[in-house]
Amino acid sequence: MRRILAFLLGFGVLLFPTISARAQTVAYAEIAGVDAQSFPQVKALLDVYDGGKFVSGLKPGDLAVTEDGEPRPVDTLTEAEAAVQLVVAINPGPSLAVRDGNAIARFEKIVEALRLWVESQPADSRDDLSLISLSGSLITHATPRDWFVSLEAFKPDFRNTTPNLQTLAIALDTVASTTQPGTKRAVLFITPHMDDPNIDNTIAPLIQSAVDSKVRVFVWFVDAEQFFTTASANAFNSLALQTSGSFFAFSGTEVFPDLNAGLDPLRHIYELTYTSALIASGDHTLGIEVDAPHGTITAEDQTFSVDVQPPNPILVSPPLQIKRQPSPNDPYNEEALLPAEQTIEILVEFPDGHERNLKRTALYVDGQVVDENTSEPFETFTWDIRQYNTSGSHEIIVEAEDVLGLQKSSMGTPVSLTVIPPPGGLEGFVGRYRDYLVPGAIGVAGLALVTILLRGKVGGALFKKRLTRRKQFEDPLTQPVMALTEPPVAISKNGKNSKSVPRRNVWFRPKPTLRLPEAPAYLTRLTNGGEPASAAPIPVLEKEMTFGTDPVQSIRVLDDPSISPLHARIKRNGDGAFHIYDHGSVAGTWVNYEPVTREGRPLTHGDRIHFGQLMYRFDLNKPPATPEPKIISKKSA
Repeated sequence: MRRILAFLLGFGVLLFPTISARAQTVAYAEIAGVDAQSFPQVKALLDVYDGGKFVSGLKPGDLAVTEDGEPRPVDTLTEAEAAVQLVVAINPGPSLAVRDGNAIARFEKIVEALRLWVESQPADSRDDLSLISLSGSLITHATPRDWFVSLEAFKPDFRNTTPNLQTLAIALDTVASTTQPGTKRAVLFITPHMDDPNIDNTIAPLIQSAVDSKVRVFVWFVDAEQFFTTASANAFNSLALQTSGSFFAFSGTEVFPDLNAGLDPLRHIYELTYTSALIASGDHTLGIEVDAPHGTITAEDQTFSVDVQPPNPILVSPPLQIKRQPSPNDPYNEEALLPAEQTIEILVEFPDGHERNLKRTALYVDGQVVDENTSEPFETFTWDIRQYNTSGSHEIIVEAEDVLGLQKSSMGTPVSLTVIPPPGGLEGFVGRYRDYLVPGAIGVAGLALVTILLRGKVGGALFKKRLTRRKQFEDPLTQPVMALTEPPVAISKNGKNSKSVPRRNVWFRPKPTLRLPEAPAYLTRLTNGGEPASAAPIPVLEKEMTFGTDPVQSIRVLDDPSISPLHARIKRNGDGAFHIYDHGSVAGTWVNYEPVTREGRPLTHGDRIHFGQLMYRFDLNKPPATPEPKIISKKSA
């Protein structure tokens, strides 16, 4: 009987490697997971097996990656260590409780073998272990050391339990719930023989489930040697071979196989990255073909989702108002208004949460591109505003485009541009050409001084002569005595007699008068009593004349605390009529004691104008004729 058992066992050993060799000829590739969190860079996990062994040494050129059917080049391909999800399923039966001559039960030896395996695992092991029995899950998704604590506490009643396939079914359901992407799955099925005459049909669906889920099943068949060739032993051996696992028969004296060696083919996986070209949100497919040493292996397409939205440019503190005016160092130069440029800053955000490189940003003003960035920095623009010499409102818009070609523009932001020109008129002329006028005036003065000095030499002798004659004339001893019969008279230049004058002839020098420029109107300064002041009238020469304390904004500067920087304006229309306007002054502008608004009011000859506390009379150069009064008698009336 022992010889028959030995022959059958040897035949089984010879038979099982043959079956195993056939099973190992199956090659497959599987996309274990797709991660698009770093979009547009997409990462995928890839399993490649040939003959039950992991295919190592692949290069990026050995893979053909397609995204929605379009080829994409592989950026990186690295071989990484994968975690293993192992479910240990204990199918209790009387055979596990059998003891040897040292009173050590078979199950105790199994626990000791598993303890040694757990102690060989690194402290930071990422393996996921579960423990299953007929009653269900004892512990799930635990670390190796926590799992072993549960195994040591497991004390089933082996002698009064009938083994069945329920433990294996629960184990396959448990291992299907993978906790980490790329985790390899395996089941260690510890079982005695089963007296099920229909076991081949009963176990077939479980084998198919394990094959479909790519779960490797390692079988530790624990029983007496006479059961190594039973139908259940053959069924369990077939389970191991078809799932690329292994079968080990243990009667109590055999050496347990190295579980690490069985799990080692599961601890390898490829991590690959590629740059996506997707420009639309939703579900997409990833396909991979592997050029393996024994032929091309095609992985089943994997579906993944991604949210793709264009970049959103945002203006950071946009300038709502810009004022251009002459430089304080050159207040009369209309060609050098400041500022000459305006800096615009933006912030680009990605609503889809996938930050990526930018390809281009642009600044639009009134629909025209005024600045563009095609390289870093993309967040800063320079707006050249030297071309704007008049005030007005403008709209600015920024646009951003990413490496995927997705682009978006911001909402339009209005910007008010105010241009303050330098002073005009005589003041502006003098200020603009003062660099030429001052040297010219100095030259003229010098020339006059030279002329005076030259003339002084010539006229010195004449002066001395005249002085001598004057002394002779004034000396009473040398003057002739005249006998007058009538009082002398003053003879005017035209030869006619005037009033009687003293005996000596006296010539009166006329008082000089101030000549004012010819103007269509004048503003005559009045005192508080309404009388003309000693100040010279202000000629209204310009078609539009401004008044205030700021020489930059006002043509005529009025020096009084009640006057605003830009107080009022007098404008002459085409028909020659004058209007006065107030510019929102603090003290106000008044005509004939009535306030003037921004809409203005007409001026007539003789109107009294108040600029704050200053009072003027408006006089036309050619006042309208005053009609003569008509006398109407009471009778005719």
